[in-house]
Amino acid sequence: MAFISTFELLLKPQLPKELTDAKPELSPLARKVIQGYFLTIANVTNELVSLSLVVTTRTPGLERDKIFTVLDTTGVNGPVSLHTAGVDGPTTSVFGGKGEIQKSRFTFPVNANDTGLFILQPDARNEQLVKEANFELRGYVEIYISSVSTPKTAQLLITAEHRGTFFGAEKAELGEIAYALPLANGKALFDL
Repeated sequence: MAFISTFELLLKPQLPKELTDAKPELSPLARKVIQGYFLTIANVTNELVSLSLVVTTRTPGLERDKIFTVLDTTGVNGPVSLHTAGVDGPTTSVFGGKGEIQKSRFTFPVNANDTGLFILQPDARNEQLVKEANFELRGYVEIYISSVSTPKTAQLLITAEHRGTFFGAEKAELGEIAYALPLANGKALFDL
């Protein structure tokens, strides 16, 4: 097991509605943003390895209808299954504070000497989520070699980043951001 990084998912205005309601002159600055977590994982070993990512959040956790996840290794985004609360191996629920700790597991293979892109973001296909534009979720990510993996060790190169798109009613309001996230081990090479 290794910690990778923290993350923040967003689908909301840049400025709080209370602020733009109180100061309407700031409304032109209040584009909405959708921000996701992008994790590039390169398997630098000579064997296919099955990996598990564990995403830890505070309640409400990863809600299937509000989260979009894919794994891209061939240029075609493919689905990644989400397992929570006691499914597919050990998970934990701890009560305390403002909500329950939720651990969600994603398991997928990465071919030998291949690179995959794991994407975790708010689901912009959910019309109600986009209309409300009041979604944010923070947490952290860990990586394991899955119990179904034949090799029990692997070397991985991992990069983590946030990517976001600003949007509004006018095309001129479009914009993008992308920034790298610090990795927990301080280096991109992970020995699992």
